[in-house]
Amino acid sequence: MSTLPDAAPIPEEPARHLKGGVLLVVAPVDLAEAFFSVPAVRALKHFRPMGSITVLCVESQREMWDAMPEVDAVVDYPLGSSARKLHALIKGGESTHSFFDSAVLWEPGAAALAVMRARVLQRFGYPAKGLVKCLTDPVERVTDPGPIEHRVRYYLGLVQELGADAFVRQNFQTIPLPEKPRSIRIAVAVESEYGSAYQWPEAKLETLKHAMEEKYGAVQWVAIRKGEPLIPQLQSCTALLASDGEVAHWASFVGLPAVVVFGPGEPDWKRPLGKQSLVVREHVACSPCYLAECPMDHRCMDGASVERVMAALESAMAERS
Repeated sequence: MSTLPDAAPIPEEPARHLKGGVLLVVAPVDLAEAFFSVPAVRALKHFRPMGSITVLCVESQREMWDAMPEVDAVVDYPLGSSARKLHALIKGGESTHSFFDSAVLWEPGAAALAVMRARVLQRFGYPAKGLVKCLTDPVERVTDPGPIEHRVRYYLGLVQELGADAFVRQNFQTIPLPEKPRSIRIAVAVESEYGSAYQWPEAKLETLKHAMEEKYGAVQWVAIRKGEPLIPQLQSCTALLASDGEVAHWASFVGLPAVVVFGPGEPDWKRPLGKQSLVVREHVACSPCYLAECPMDHRCMDGASVERVMAALESAMAERS
């Protein structure tokens, strides 16, 4: 007597499928979060190489998204723009398409509302408060108790649910980095947008500069100029020395070896991506506190010694090919 194979189990939820070939991705407003979403956007492009991806972002991020070959078009807007203005941009902006089949929304806000009002047929995202009403296809996020997860997993987890191969090396590849300069050029960004508590002390920076110059001779210290294109500034350097802040994430994006001094923040949660980003941290009892100003004695940043930071910087310099 012949036997039939067992039937495949019925899935609890139907598989999710991106419809059409024209996708809109609404970038997170926060710059660090936008950088953490980059591997997910790459994964979407590798998953559907014949489809097009347009990124809607705040204007301060345009340089980053323009540099990505996986992104076909970028539509930027001033921070604080209303949903009405963003709706007009989506319907007739710089994108090669004024109609989108699908959209990926990471967070609530004016941009998510604009995408909903534009009646994009399929809108994916996590059902967070304020965002779920903008979604046609909410994607539940299941997390298990355990160690802190890096924020990049938040974004990759969603595109994995859409069928993309998320946690693979190619999604973390950086844009090409030119040959290292002949002389030693160290980019410096010890100020932080997150507050004075995040800043490695200037006195320690000056001591490090003297120690480096005694050991290596002439060293060119390059102060990063905000308000000017950041990618070419970083690409012209040997390495970066920075406090936990936005410039460190730009260096990660271009693949520049960097030393990032952490204090009030948690590197396991929000460190710059890539092995070329080296973290120096003095883990004290009150860290991470995430406070912009230290109410105590700044022990977390003062504890990051010149010797440790210099050793890490020399390792970063050796990584630069």
